[in-house]
Amino acid sequence: METTKVLLNKAGQGDHDARFRLGYRLAFGRGRGSQENWLAAIAFWQQAATSGHVRAQFYLGTCYDFGTGVEKNIVTAMEWYQKAAAGGHEVAQYNLALGYRDGAGVPSDKTEMIHWLRKSAKRGYAEAQLNLGYCFHEGIGVSRDDQAAIYWYRRAAKTGESKAQYNLALSYLAGEGVACSRRWAKFWFGKAALQGHRKAKAMLKQMAT
Repeated sequence: METTKVLLNKAGQGDHDARFRLGYRLAFGRGRGSQENWLAAIAFWQQAATSGHVRAQFYLGTCYDFGTGVEKNIVTAMEWYQKAAAGGHEVAQYNLALGYRDGAGVPSDKTEMIHWLRKSAKRGYAEAQLNLGYCFHEGIGVSRDDQAAIYWYRRAAKTGESKAQYNLALSYLAGEGVACSRRWAKFWFGKAALQGHRKAKAMLKQMAT
């Protein structure tokens, strides 16, 4: 692992990844004797993000989103998420989708929401897969399609996403998008229950009576 001194030298020479890594160390107090310093971290991330560093853009977005080290500003947060999302950052894509869903920092736009949910889901982000499945199941921003809902629920469920496991179990129980199967419903309720999903636990008890 490179020392802070080495990173500072690289950052001074215009290395944007070194600037990002310095920001990370400062933000989270990483390194021997280090203390958190969000103001200094944001300064390094700002330099890296302005030069196109995708992870720095995402972290800046979260700072403005939650008011960490800067005054909370959801519009600025979405601007940085937009840049990081365009660079392929799956969590930024998901956060941007939520912004379009809720009209937070960007205009409410279900088409844009689905666009960014798809991008994030295809890159493997489980929360995006879960939410995209829900959109297909409920017909939010897309035509209702139970088979598409199952596809995305299943992908998220296989990563261990308990809500997706629960929704997949409900689909098997109701025969929505898949053949009705109490066995598979119990299987996925069981997976979710093991992670503490209370409704899944209740459903397992109900099915056992």
